[in-house]
Amino acid sequence: MNRKVLLTGFAIVALGLIVAGVGLTCLQQAAPGTRIIDIPSIPNIIGSSGPYLLAAPFPVVNDSYPVYRTVLPDNSTEEKRRIGDLFGVSEDVKKPERTDGRVYYYTNSGAFQYIIPAKAYPYATHRQPDLPSDEEAREIATNYLLERGLFPADVYFEDVGIGSSCQNRSPTSITVYNLTKDVRFIKKIQGLRVYTAGITVSIGENGEVVAVSNSLRKFDPKPVRDVKIVTPEQAYQRLSAGDVMIQPLSENYDKLVVTNISLGYWMATQTEPQNYIVPVYVFSCNALWDGKSEEVFRYVPAVDPSEVQVLT
Repeated sequence: MNRKVLLTGFAIVALGLIVAGVGLTCLQQAAPGTRIIDIPSIPNIIGSSGPYLLAAPFPVVNDSYPVYRTVLPDNSTEEKRRIGDLFGVSEDVKKPERTDGRVYYYTNSGAFQYIIPAKAYPYATHRQPDLPSDEEAREIATNYLLERGLFPADVYFEDVGIGSSCQNRSPTSITVYNLTKDVRFIKKIQGLRVYTAGITVSIGENGEVVAVSNSLRKFDPKPVRDVKIVTPEQAYQRLSAGDVMIQPLSENYDKLVVTNISLGYWMATQTEPQNYIVPVYVFSCNALWDGKSEEVFRYVPAVDPSEVQVLT
């Protein structure tokens, strides 16, 4: 069983599949408010490390970093129609079939997803689809985004991985078919990576693009101001105390070995409003249990609580 905590930055696909509606569907969440990311307090006393074992050096960071103000998304009918037109999807499709392309738009963030459900997630198959090589998939995805003006500044190729797959079981064997390849792109702000948001292009048989998700938010490139951040040592205290930005599901890991610590910027899940893009510490961990292991990530706020009051 996969024990990883799934982040929703690229989890639009699962949500998109269960949404019924027209070809261009508007997913309306709670009205945008003034809430920014909650910043937990720094523990006054360094407690035990709990399940965490530090096996990485603390990074060298500056005392302060800029914070950026997000731009309210354009939720007009014209903007939604424009996005639909990029993928050849019309609002006139009242009851789309699984073979039809669909576009889902997220009003709290301006994020969107295009998907052909039957090709991105076939119900079943009895053969291995003809998928492009990783290098071919990267080229297809890059050209697809460039042709549609969907390749923003400071976005970089990250990797190619298996998107969807299925298993065919027989009394004596299990056959796994890889159905799509995902080409992932990340964004950087002033050289620091943006976490929990990016662009993913899913490529199916014969190099066809069967899904595109973009969870990046627009923001004013002029910083609001620089804010003081906590030190990596203080961030590790928060991690040990369980003060993380995404609480993991119930888990019984024996130990989490911290293998890398980095600093980046945080973008909230596309269903949530967010006023500011703020720094965050990222702890890469090797989770161990019952002789097994897997890579997991923990995100810890990097903004000093005293700095938050000025932004609210």
